[in-house]
Amino acid sequence: MEKAYRLGFDIGGTFTDLVILDDRAGTIRVSKLLTTPKDPSVAVVEGLQRLLSEGHVKAEEVSMVVHATTLATNAIIERKGARTALISTAGFRDVLQLAREQRYDPYDFFLELPSPLVPRHLRLEVKERLRTGGEVLTPLDPEEVRALAVKLREEGIESVAVCLLHCFDNPSHEETVGRILAEETPELPVSLSNKVCPEIREYERTSTTVANAYVRPLVARYLKKLEAEFKEAGVRRSPYIMLSNGGMMGVGPVQEIPVRLIESGPAAGALATAFYGRLTGNRNLVGLDMGGTTAKVSLVDDGKVQTGTDIEVARVARFKKGSGLPLKTLCVELIEIGAGGGSIARIDELGLLKVGPTSSGADPGPACYGRGGDEPTVTDADLLLGYLDPGYFVGGNMKLDKDAATKAVGEKIAKPLSFDVTTAAAGVFEIVNENMAAAARIHMVERGEDPRKYSVFAFGGAGPVHGCYVAKKIGVSRVIVPFGAGALSALGLLVTPVAMDFVYSYSSPLASLDWDRLSGLYDRMEAEGRAALLESGVRPEDIRFERSADLRYVGQGFEVTTPVPGRKLSAADVEEIQSAFYQAYEKLYGRSSRDMPMESVNWRVLATGPTPKVDLKSADGAGGAAGALKGKRPVYLPEKREYLDCPVYDHYRLHAGATFEGPAIVEQRESTAVIPSGSKVTVDRYLDLLIDLGEGGG
Repeated sequence: MEKAYRLGFDIGGTFTDLVILDDRAGTIRVSKLLTTPKDPSVAVVEGLQRLLSEGHVKAEEVSMVVHATTLATNAIIERKGARTALISTAGFRDVLQLAREQRYDPYDFFLELPSPLVPRHLRLEVKERLRTGGEVLTPLDPEEVRALAVKLREEGIESVAVCLLHCFDNPSHEETVGRILAEETPELPVSLSNKVCPEIREYERTSTTVANAYVRPLVARYLKKLEAEFKEAGVRRSPYIMLSNGGMMGVGPVQEIPVRLIESGPAAGALATAFYGRLTGNRNLVGLDMGGTTAKVSLVDDGKVQTGTDIEVARVARFKKGSGLPLKTLCVELIEIGAGGGSIARIDELGLLKVGPTSSGADPGPACYGRGGDEPTVTDADLLLGYLDPGYFVGGNMKLDKDAATKAVGEKIAKPLSFDVTTAAAGVFEIVNENMAAAARIHMVERGEDPRKYSVFAFGGAGPVHGCYVAKKIGVSRVIVPFGAGALSALGLLVTPVAMDFVYSYSSPLASLDWDRLSGLYDRMEAEGRAALLESGVRPEDIRFERSADLRYVGQGFEVTTPVPGRKLSAADVEEIQSAFYQAYEKLYGRSSRDMPMESVNWRVLATGPTPKVDLKSADGAGGAAGALKGKRPVYLPEKREYLDCPVYDHYRLHAGATFEGPAIVEQRESTAVIPSGSKVTVDRYLDLLIDLGEGGG
């Protein structure tokens, strides 16, 4: 049988994670390296070469490469995108500035709002106008567009966003602008809102289209460079790129609409959570992905990740909803918290201990990294509490400096609070756990979910250290720590299908819907989806479509995404569509009204290829945990408020079926699991740790 390997890599703020899957043997090998911020590809190439060498794999045997990137997000946050112009309907160029006129914090008298990506003098206008429904009120003058093309050249514009009023009902004016600009300025990439975000709500549509144009040249250059580097390394396959919706696409389609990459990296962790849930039979999970910079919390219900259509990027107040630039694109729903291993602990103006959201990142990193950092971080606290072995961090590839950690925590936390170093470190551990637990509770309550039906799935470099104590705080009684937890998000890249979503606005009461028009919209979206998937290498017979609609009661301001039958629809299907809406509405709000009229806002299609098969090798039971015991070391146990000598197990020597009790430490090369006292641990057939914390997480 011919060898076939699949490679996934995820570049994070502190670490770059790589995983290579042997399709024949069903085994995975992972690698974790410090991210190289000045040129992220350096860490990727080094990690690739390490994995190939360790696994005795030839580069040409790699049959698939999937990449998650934060490039688009970082470009917007750091304002390092292209010099972009916006062309709008006359009188509407200030939509970006007016926004929604909402205050994300009504009590902040010095409220700061995000600056538009396009300054006012580069927001250009054309005299045209469409009525609601797409009827032409004022025709577009082609000569006016040609005059704008001259101005674009004079201003040194690198990318153009076009967003005209009501173009989702009638794209003809935008298409004309795009055609003329292609003739007059062929060097400029042009993003049309009817291609990027053909939905109602002018501000969100404009913001999304501008963001797409802003990152488009940068993403195109990056992907071209990435392809060249993998080709030079001997990998024959062009990489796929992870999208925010949990699917992946080939390099070609992604370059047209790169705004779909905004949540590329975080989505991979949620998909890995769902995969393991289905694999192990634990279909309701709280994914806790705690890395070096942030922690991400996602919910998996019945083996499926939850998705939404509204996200924000570049928040002025990083974790305050409403303080960023809104984007309309399908994405995996998760919540991000400034709680990573590199999160900096400090004393605030009131003399209180705070942790995050600022992170030390990869350079200089926590004080214990010995790379010049002198701020106390979560990793420094974890080291002082005995959770981390200074000689076995990242499998011994990094040595941690305990004296530097003691100095940082002692001088900047313990001394100002008149605490000893242990109490200060324990305080950091407690606060960062509470930050994550509070975010998880809010995320679950907003969706009407009961924590007791879930298990916590803890992964990422720091997730297994904190997972059990976070679970206790949210009332979850079971924690799962997977084998290879430290770089598991990269595995999520290998279990996702090629997929692209499409949406068009068509607002109408359901009772008077034009079903022929709706059929035409669905035919158009499915044709676009088929073309995109074929370009990404999916066979025609493997393409599938999922339909949905954004529906609401007449008069409501926002809508609920509802599944729609895949057949040709007619008035006879109204009752079935209404029933699906009631079910979705009741799940969100606990009740619904069966006698109020409903209306549509948007109609959606998700085009997908086949889900890649990943058959992980399972292990047979071959003994207890005693053979995996590495020794003992003093570990601070919050529930005991003291250090106790705890057994330390080597995860790679544990066998399926082994059982032991906490307190204990279980070490992998890329992560460490901290098991509280009173817990019972069972090793499953995939060598995952199933940790029973007791009733209610207590």
